[in-house]
Amino acid sequence: MPVFSRLQGPVRRSTLALITATALGLSACGGGSDAPPDDGSGGTGPSASIEALKGDWVQKGCVKTGAQSFKKFLRARITGPNTLDYFEGVLSFGGNGCEGASVLAGPSKLGTVTFARSEAHQGLAAHWGTFLTVTGTRFGAIWTLRTGDRLCLLGDEIPSIQPSLSTVSASLATVPADNCFGR
Repeated sequence: MPVFSRLQGPVRRSTLALITATALGLSACGGGSDAPPDDGSGGTGPSASIEALKGDWVQKGCVKTGAQSFKKFLRARITGPNTLDYFEGVLSFGGNGCEGASVLAGPSKLGTVTFARSEAHQGLAAHWGTFLTVTGTRFGAIWTLRTGDRLCLLGDEIPSIQPSLSTVSASLATVPADNCFGR
C-alpha cells in the first residue's frame, strides 16, 4: 500500500486536498474542446456586471483516483462595487465518476480580486483585474463568462497582455472546457 493510506484524520484530508488541487492544476496541460467561446445561439449573452460572477461554482472536470473522485469548488463573494473575495475548496465523491453525494472540504479564502474593467459581446464577458492573494502576492487575472453560465479563469500580466475581448477569446480557445466552472 502507498504511504498515503497510513495517514489519519486532518493530515489525511489536508494531504488529499493538496493532491487533488495539484492534479486539477496539472489537468490544464491537456484535453479540452474545439467549441468556440460563443455558442452561436443568438440569445442574451453573459453580463459585464461582476454580480454575474458571485456565488458557488463547480469545475466541469473530474479527477479520478481509485475508488474516489474530486472536483474543484469555487466561491465568489462580492465585497464592493468592483471587488470580490475568491474562495476554493474540493468536492469529494465516493465513486470514481464525480456522481452522487459529495463532501466539501473548505472552501478557504485564496484572496481578493479587484476588477478594473469589464466588457461583454455576444457569448463572452470578460472582467480584467488584479488578484491579491492572502499572502500579499499580486497577479493579473481575467474572469470570463461564456454563454451557458460557464466561468473560466485566465492568468494575465499587469498591465494586461490580453486587453481586448478578441485576445481573451483566443486565450479561451486554448483552455480545456473541463477547467471551467458551472453552477
